[in-house]
Amino acid sequence: MSIAILVPTLGRADKLVPLAENVADTTPRGEYALIFVLDHADTASLEAVKAAPCARYVFCDGTYPVKINAGYRACNDDLILPTADDVVFHDGWYETALEEMENWVQVLGTYDLTPSTEDGSHATMPIIRRSYIEGPGAADTETGTVFHEGYHHNCVETETCQLAMRRGVWKFAKNVVIEHRHHAWGTREADETDRKGNLANWDEDMTYFHRRKAKWERR
Repeated sequence: MSIAILVPTLGRADKLVPLAENVADTTPRGEYALIFVLDHADTASLEAVKAAPCARYVFCDGTYPVKINAGYRACNDDLILPTADDVVFHDGWYETALEEMENWVQVLGTYDLTPSTEDGSHATMPIIRRSYIEGPGAADTETGTVFHEGYHHNCVETETCQLAMRRGVWKFAKNVVIEHRHHAWGTREADETDRKGNLANWDEDMTYFHRRKAKWERR
């Protein structure tokens, strides 16, 4: 079994080599694909990825879910981990995740050390089986995509997690730690990428999520 770690990135070239080194230090060699998803115009990030160990890249301009789906189409791994460039993988995360992925589990919630995942009802970085993405689908009424592309940035993983809970295929693993160093929790400063992404469209994405959730709850 292998895992694809998908990392959309924009304007954070300085983070990419350290992230790749962190993944290489904490994940068995040969059992993962680290795929950065780059904007065509982000030449600094391209040069950084070329210097990063055990990493490859694809180009895709667009929103976070669009980039995640592009990364998904560029791999054939058994497990898919949509993530970000502001994370830190803790030792043993992958081996522990495999132990927690019982046969019935299709979406495994990881612990990001923030209040949003403390109670086990959410994961900013869920691990998803490829077979589940292909059918019935990690997004409501869709197959072959990781995240629904109607969102700008926010709530994509919320839909995946809550839909999996409703289907009875969700499990949370607090011992699988992928730390999310995010401005919302004061672990880093907000930057221009944040202002273009999650900060700009929070209310709109949240309203859209609740509209989609109401549809699947009526079925």
